[in-house]
Amino acid sequence: MAKNQKRAPIETILAYMSVGVIGVSIVSMLLTLGLSALGVNSFPVVFAQLPLIGLPVGFLIIIAMLIVAIIKRGKEDKN
Repeated sequence: MAKNQKRAPIETILAYMSVGVIGVSIVSMLLTLGLSALGVNSFPVVFAQLPLIGLPVGFLIIIAMLIVAIIKRGKEDKN
């Protein structure tokens, strides 16, 4: 990326959202595995279900970020 180009705010927001959603999902997965390994049976079910929703949502956010970047590059090439 050239020095005079700035990243669009939507790209930055999508990047942080994807890192946050995927990060929380992975932490939840590791917490579930750790608690199961320790023999704890009474942890909230949301810890086990969060990665099932969070990882696909994070993937969709990354796809959206890719689409935004392609559209931005297409507009820059026209100019």
